[in-house]
Amino acid sequence: MAFTFPLTISQFMDYLPVSEVSLSAPAQVQIAQTAGGEQLASEVGPQLWRGRITLGRMTSAEARHPDVLLDLLTTSDASFWLYDTRHPAPQMDPTGSILGASAPTIYSLDGNNRDMRLQGLPVGYVLKRGDFIAFDYGGRRALHRVVSTSIVTASTGITPTFEVLPKIRPGALVGAAVTLRQASCKAKLIPGQLDKGNARAVITDGMSFQFIQTLK
Repeated sequence: MAFTFPLTISQFMDYLPVSEVSLSAPAQVQIAQTAGGEQLASEVGPQLWRGRITLGRMTSAEARHPDVLLDLLTTSDASFWLYDTRHPAPQMDPTGSILGASAPTIYSLDGNNRDMRLQGLPVGYVLKRGDFIAFDYGGRRALHRVVSTSIVTASTGITPTFEVLPKIRPGALVGAAVTLRQASCKAKLIPGQLDKGNARAVITDGMSFQFIQTLK
């Protein structure tokens, strides 16, 4: 049966022996200078997650799985769910055992599109700067990173207000389910940025690819 897109984490990411990963969401900013020397910045596009994944050394047999899946993902309609394998869960709950069966949701969204609060977390649950959170909005997936230093959940299960990046896009709603473990975004391979590495008789190493978030 043919795969459907996006490929799930178990269909793709779980097959990857990730050796190195980079992930960032650079702002798409254009700078214009006035006659007086003032620098005027304006956003010219959405702030999307992008980066590179490099795979570790594999036997020829092990390399067959990511090799063919990466070829599959070069097609124009292909996409996959991606998360930062270095940070699969909040720093203070690396196994997810504290979160357990809790089902956090968005409690409030600030009008500045940067601040939010969550609810439905265990009492005392801690989110720290650099933790990832994800939620769906308008049929799309948002992936954000915590900017605030440390957020401790109150006895009500509600967090204090905290800042995230990138900015929260229009369409996000109070009550939306929030993912803290393997918080992911939908991504596509960047054309021409797939490197199959060095394939020798029994060993393959240096396989890598670049990716960018897609909002469709």
